[in-house]
Amino acid sequence: MKLGILSDTHNHLPATRRALETLLAAGATEIVHCGDIGPDALRLLSRQCERAGIRAHVAIGNCDARWTGDLPYLPAPPNVDLSRFPSFEADGKRCAACHGHQAWILENALLSGEYAYLFTGHTHRPADERTGPTRLINPGSAAEPRTDAGPTAAILDPATDTLSLLPL
Repeated sequence: MKLGILSDTHNHLPATRRALETLLAAGATEIVHCGDIGPDALRLLSRQCERAGIRAHVAIGNCDARWTGDLPYLPAPPNVDLSRFPSFEADGKRCAACHGHQAWILENALLSGEYAYLFTGHTHRPADERTGPTRLINPGSAAEPRTDAGPTAAILDPATDTLSLLPL
């Protein structure tokens, strides 16, 4: 199993498409989007996952709040787990994603020790750090990077704990 991780696409379809193609070519068997996806990019992600026969876990970001409205009544598109804090297992390891704009949610999840992996976005900057048993991963932004590295995504193999940052 390999997790393709991206964030902060901000409804930019060419950047989202490029990131998804890169992640699928790298062998992603599930996708994690860490928020600020946008409605059109969400539909694109859903279609790509449906074609590939894989699932996506999508965290709702601060910029998504405008169009997600009352989330419990918003139907998730096919092959997508859409929530403010999607949690799931990958290779028997507990994982979760949150956008990161609500620092207390990120901090509580990180300090709980409940997750092997916690995926986040919001800063538009790649990060990889550990707090206790939890590895916090930010793939940077696929569309609007705030670093000289340019747009990035990441791929994680939970079985080997190997993370690769992928330039887009």
